[in-house]
Amino acid sequence: MPSVDLSVHSNVPPRLLDRNGLRIRKDVLYTDAKGREKNKLRKRVEEAFDDFGEILRRVLEPNETIFYVARAQAMPGAFAQFFGGGWHTYSLPGALLFFTQRRIIALRVRKRRGGWIWDRGIRTLRWGDLASVKSAGFLTRYLTLTFRAGGKQTYWRFSSGNLKKTKMLIDVLLPNGSGEMTQAAAMVSLCPTCFAILSAGKYECQACGLRFKDENTLVRRGILIPGGATFYVGAPVLGVLRAVTESILLVFGGLMLLAVLVTASEYKDPVGGAFGGLLVLGLLALDKSAAIIISRQQIRDFLPAK
Repeated sequence: MPSVDLSVHSNVPPRLLDRNGLRIRKDVLYTDAKGREKNKLRKRVEEAFDDFGEILRRVLEPNETIFYVARAQAMPGAFAQFFGGGWHTYSLPGALLFFTQRRIIALRVRKRRGGWIWDRGIRTLRWGDLASVKSAGFLTRYLTLTFRAGGKQTYWRFSSGNLKKTKMLIDVLLPNGSGEMTQAAAMVSLCPTCFAILSAGKYECQACGLRFKDENTLVRRGILIPGGATFYVGAPVLGVLRAVTESILLVFGGLMLLAVLVTASEYKDPVGGAFGGLLVLGLLALDKSAAIIISRQQIRDFLPAK
């Protein structure tokens, strides 16, 4: 069993505390990378416990102790960053990373009315399943976790102090908990209802039957409904923008082709007109394809159907 009394800061002794049923390391949670206690950190941590304490009490194992909390966001793939642009990345949910002596617990969260709510997504990673860690960035700070089974998960949008403290803490906790490995040897998603491990590509919990949004429905809605793929993953503002764009392309391209067909004998340049209409519809197809591919990453992160 990994030690809960592990020394993190040489200038601050370990201090265990029970906070409403949550075991925490007070000397680490409320301090920066140099072990200095900060009121801003304390406030952020207390808000996280107030908002998500009930969930944590259900998922934490006996004697599992929270060392630190960091706010970040799962980094989208290169395709999503290139084709999705800023609107897409800002519409993605955030992540609260809870570091314990045994694992990393990542709660998927969204901003609501000045605070954060749980988006019913939860992933965990045992220290023994973590092969390596890389942190970098100046303007865009990120943390890449590489798994023993292959594959990786990157989180970004850390504050400067958060990333520094997070990396320092991982360097301490990883050797301490490396003996605890799982069969998956990677980060796994948990059912938000019963907390059973979910299987990739199977959009129904085998333990409790909870259903999740699936890729087939994503593709159908993405093709048939303007902005459908984006609406399906729960991004209404971006969905409206995509719906307007796709509708304009559909109407404009369709009218160009219709004009060529109806007045083919009188049309000055029927070939050019047809090509122009097909080009506009091609842009529509490209936009829909990009929306589906970008949204698929979120679907694979298990979004409950209701």
